[in-house]
Amino acid sequence: MADKNARGFATLEVVLSLFLLTSGVAAVLWLQQSALLQQRQQLLRHVAMGLAEDLAERMVLNAAHAPLYARSWGQSSATKGVDCVAQPCTLPDLAAWDMQQFQTALNTQLPQGDANVFAPAAYPGWWGIVVAWQDPQQSLPAPDDSLTPACPQHTSCWRLWLHPQR
Repeated sequence: MADKNARGFATLEVVLSLFLLTSGVAAVLWLQQSALLQQRQQLLRHVAMGLAEDLAERMVLNAAHAPLYARSWGQSSATKGVDCVAQPCTLPDLAAWDMQQFQTALNTQLPQGDANVFAPAAYPGWWGIVVAWQDPQQSLPAPDDSLTPACPQHTSCWRLWLHPQR
């Protein structure tokens, strides 16, 4: 009888050990998945920052035509204009070409990338660039204030302020 109880207890120990081992492996896999998600979000933030800074530099270089850089959420800048690399172009053509390059970068470097470039009425001469990308967790939403357009649903946003005339 004691031998039967010992075998039953040993079986229970094995089952408990397998349960603990499985739980540990599942926890490690969950941590790995969380780390990969965080890494991806950091990468997308970095890309959005780079796109916003690139457009800001273009706007500063072409400050006299800053209003030509304005765009709203969902507005495409894919119209073909003058290729300013292949031939000289006017400053308004340069603004259109810059926005075409920006649109291409949004489409290729961010998942469902979008942007809003605006001049807040309360601060003359200042411009805001808000870059958004698909993110169901909305890890980096735009703050709720009257100066920044609301971040589209299920996206994260990166914003940058600039004063091209300075």
